[in-house]
Amino acid sequence: MFPLLLTQCFPAMGQAQNPLLDVNNYQIYYGHVNDVKTKQLGKNDLVVIEPHETTKEQVAELKKSGTITLGYISIMELQDWDEAFVAKIQEDDYLKVNGQKVYVEDWDTYLMDITNKHYQQLLLEEIEEEIIQKQFDGIILDTVGDIDDFYSDNEELAADLRNGYVELLQVITSKHKELLLLQNWGFETLKTASKDYVDAIMWEGFNKERLTNSRWGQNWIKYFQTLQKEDNIAVFTVAPNKSSANYSKKQGFVSYENKNSIYN
Repeated sequence: MFPLLLTQCFPAMGQAQNPLLDVNNYQIYYGHVNDVKTKQLGKNDLVVIEPHETTKEQVAELKKSGTITLGYISIMELQDWDEAFVAKIQEDDYLKVNGQKVYVEDWDTYLMDITNKHYQQLLLEEIEEEIIQKQFDGIILDTVGDIDDFYSDNEELAADLRNGYVELLQVITSKHKELLLLQNWGFETLKTASKDYVDAIMWEGFNKERLTNSRWGQNWIKYFQTLQKEDNIAVFTVAPNKSSANYSKKQGFVSYENKNSIYN
């Protein structure tokens, strides 16, 4: 079992020498990794992969080629296909608003209560089994953006969930200081709660057409440029086309071109 409450926690402030700042190209792949795919993925500076679809030996092979390896962990959403994980879930692990579970229609899943100590424990055990034992370089913390997407207008609940997320990050960074942490989306959560604990942020759906004349988009671009320069936090984008990928690179961000949010 892992301690969930630390008497004193010091923020990681990103890695002093953040290797993610040296990445020039990367790939996201959540499908099954075989030997052929390992060779192909090994041509990248960084890969983001699904640890359940990868062996410890394949991770070692990728690292041998000089590729930084990040394994996928869903923070706020339950992955129904992971039957072993689902079997450990208790009723109180689900996030409930007005007594009701919160259903995410897009992905046919439910939001989880990151403030719940039992659920935090399950995530820590999952990280131990799938990330640490397979010797990944770090984690992509996915679905954190749900806090902003669902509760940006509910400050009290958003603050509670962000506090729960930070508790989890404190335990991870205390126990595994060497792990690289990449947060996907959740920009307000990053700004207000987690930026002192992560090494990178990912911006999926970085679309030049939508962002060029968007005050919201331009403000976040400037914020991340400053964050990268002053806090050593790397910025990665997923662009739907070459024009958007080039636009991302002009902003100083590392881009991966992918038409949608399916990576297999």
